[in-house]
Amino acid sequence: MFNSQALSANIKMYRRAKGMSQNALAIALSISPQSVSKWECGASVPDIENLCMISDILGVSLDVLLANSAERKRVMIGVDGGGTKTEFIMFSEDGVILEKLLAGPCNPNAVGIENSVNMLTKNINTLLSVNSSVCGIYIGSAGFLLGNNAPQIQNALKKNYPHIKIRCATDILNVVASATDAENCIAAICGTGSAVLVKEGDNLTRLGGWGFLLNKSGSGYDIGRDALCAASAEMDGLGEHTLITELVKTKTGDGISDLVDKVYKNDQSYVASFSSEVFYAYRKGDKTAVDILNQNAEGLAKIINHAARNYKCDNKLILSGGIITKNSDFVDIMKKYLLSELEVIVPEYSQALGACMICAKKCGVNTDGLIEKLAKQY
Repeated sequence: MFNSQALSANIKMYRRAKGMSQNALAIALSISPQSVSKWECGASVPDIENLCMISDILGVSLDVLLANSAERKRVMIGVDGGGTKTEFIMFSEDGVILEKLLAGPCNPNAVGIENSVNMLTKNINTLLSVNSSVCGIYIGSAGFLLGNNAPQIQNALKKNYPHIKIRCATDILNVVASATDAENCIAAICGTGSAVLVKEGDNLTRLGGWGFLLNKSGSGYDIGRDALCAASAEMDGLGEHTLITELVKTKTGDGISDLVDKVYKNDQSYVASFSSEVFYAYRKGDKTAVDILNQNAEGLAKIINHAARNYKCDNKLILSGGIITKNSDFVDIMKKYLLSELEVIVPEYSQALGACMICAKKCGVNTDGLIEKLAKQY
């Protein structure tokens, strides 16, 4: 039986998935934007000629456009969260990205449990306004592995969305899922913070990554802090000359008072942002930058080598996070300190797509070829 409401919802959903505005679809159909608006709110329906053209333009078959909610493809949300940003991807089981959102941090160690829940809820609500028939949400985030952070946030979200299957876990699993289906491996994330996780089947062991006060192992925060320490030492007349000082001054102001004021008024992500100055100086041959990156790479490699010697990892190491993906130099530096037998894998796909893969599996979706389909639209 024809369902005009289903057709309205499907036109809207697949138009957005195509990245088209109502006006763009109207131009492609040589009709007025008001006509498209009426179709999408259910005030009218397109005739057969326009329906066929919509099918071609949006790249979906007529039977999909006409499918009611019971026949529609399952829709899920994969989330990759961190100390700087959180990425949301709404997708269908046939590999169509329906919507993407980029928001601020949701790491509860950085923003607190309540703020994390509020931010996640706000953006999930935005996605549900696009398509309310979501069957599953998976959130892999930095900070979720510490204490009972993940259960607390998961339980809070379940109260808000009792009809949706929700799972919260560490973002390191996003890394693994984006790179391999190996049962055993080591995964390291180097973003604002850093952490190493050993995956032995379903057993997970975390090494390091206990927050910026207790950790020093190659994170963006560690590298950025070392840059600020080097710059402030030179400005005080206590340290060696380094290009980093001039780069820091350009970013913060002329003197140490400007530097101190901005550092203590901002959070860890602000300190981590200075890692880019270190990599720039490193490529210019600056000795201090070379020392900073080598010290941080060696520190992180020490944890990874310990994991390789003491856990079953099949000699597979996955490296990910902003420091890795934006700076190939750091991977090359780390290889000098890593055990030679380790196979270093830098994921081809983003952690957000890894979160989508985990979500799909937990919803019972066949994931063969799914990440490749999503990546083409990502």
